[in-house]
Amino acid sequence: MKSNENEPDIPEKCPQCGSDLQEREGKYGKFLGCTNFPECRYTYDLSGDTTNIKCPDCGKNLRFRSSSYGRFLSCSGYPDCKFAYNPNFTEHRDVFCPNCGKVLEMRTIDGEKYLGCTGHPDCDFKLDWVDVPEQVEKKQIYPKCPKCGSELAKRRGKYGIFLGCVNYPQCRFAFNPEFEKQEDIFCPECEKVLQVKMGKYGKFVSCSGFPDCRYTFDLRN
Repeated sequence: MKSNENEPDIPEKCPQCGSDLQEREGKYGKFLGCTNFPECRYTYDLSGDTTNIKCPDCGKNLRFRSSSYGRFLSCSGYPDCKFAYNPNFTEHRDVFCPNCGKVLEMRTIDGEKYLGCTGHPDCDFKLDWVDVPEQVEKKQIYPKCPKCGSELAKRRGKYGIFLGCVNYPQCRFAFNPEFEKQEDIFCPECEKVLQVKMGKYGKFVSCSGFPDCRYTFDLRN
């Protein structure tokens, strides 16, 4: 895909490992993810609009992106350039007006936020800043109880958080990813066996049908 003045090249292959990229949708919108996941975790955000504000480090255009820390501007050259501007942070570097080169600052008028040029009124550059509303958390669907077919629900006991059958005490099936040698539970999306895996932040449960099926759950969240 060719770029224009305000839109950077969108990669067709993963720049880290050379694998194909696949469009996906996550909590904060659409993105390209490497098909070699989880071995390669490269992503390219497709959710944000590109602005004509230049990155002070590399000169590429800054793009709107969203995270758990709110909306921010990030360099379209990421991951080669990691510059980011987030006005929600007390300490952040300046970004500059594309018209006159003066510093931009966050302003609010009648409840509407925008980045305005400090050269006003000689320079009237303005970039509307619409915060992304909090998203409704998607309800986690857990697998069925392999003993009786009832729902499994997240519970907490003396051994930590686990999945327990809602038909308790008639059915006492329980699944705790921290324990070894447990009875298999099955993916609610494709019915393949679920596996306990170790990630960056600890153990989580993932479908053995990956990458065709990407069902996961994490009882720590």
